[in-house]
Amino acid sequence: MKNTFKKFRKKLKLLALIIPLLLGGVRGWAQFTYDIVQDKPNNGQLKRMVFIKWDDWEPSTKTILGIPLNAKGYLFWKILNKKYYEGEDRRPYRLAGGPFIKNYADLAIQEKSDIKIKDTTEKIRNTHLATYLSMSGGTADVAYSLFFKKKFEDIYKAFDEWLKGMQAESPKAYDACVNSPNFQKFVEYLDITKDRVNAIHESFVDKGVRLEAYINIYKELSDKYNVISHYMAGQVQLAKLPSQKEVKATQTPPMFNKDKEIVTHILSTFKF
Repeated sequence: MKNTFKKFRKKLKLLALIIPLLLGGVRGWAQFTYDIVQDKPNNGQLKRMVFIKWDDWEPSTKTILGIPLNAKGYLFWKILNKKYYEGEDRRPYRLAGGPFIKNYADLAIQEKSDIKIKDTTEKIRNTHLATYLSMSGGTADVAYSLFFKKKFEDIYKAFDEWLKGMQAESPKAYDACVNSPNFQKFVEYLDITKDRVNAIHESFVDKGVRLEAYINIYKELSDKYNVISHYMAGQVQLAKLPSQKEVKATQTPPMFNKDKEIVTHILSTFKF
């Protein structure tokens, strides 16, 4: 009984393989042989590897009660290419020493190298950027914007207020001060100092050098301003003193020998 059933199964398999060929005719056989030559599964895999086509022909090798569901697929994989189907995967990207594995390994090494190069480049860029910001002047000069600008402008403003006050309250002292050599030297020094401060503020130098220059200039300017401010105050005091003509024009106070004369002079001169 078992032998009879086995023979029957073999006959069914042969019929399942032969009937589609007979029904397909010459065209079906030619197409079938063409499929074998083209190796559709391998071509389909290659297409999928390069993202050309994903739904290529995938013949099924499943059977029900020994009868193949797909005669072409069963014939292709189970009979004609059984060793390929059941053996090791020989596709290029699967071979242990194939070109894909080698290329992939090279790409992995290259990727690590690229990451190191990128990190190094970013560190160099950040270092140069920090150096550039540290040495840049103008808007990037934080020390000037937050501290030294106000310090220098306070001295400039105080000097201008001194001149305006002298010109309004004591024109005589103002004229004497403006025409004096000391004052003219200070005005010339002040103009040069403003140019020096602006040049340092806009220059591309090390931050430490810039700060040192600001400190030295501010100290020197403060000392000279203190000297000139005392000089201007002295000119104001001198302007209040009477001139030689005014001194000569002053009458000599009368001299009295008796108390009666003194009292009489006081009563006649001053009103109480």
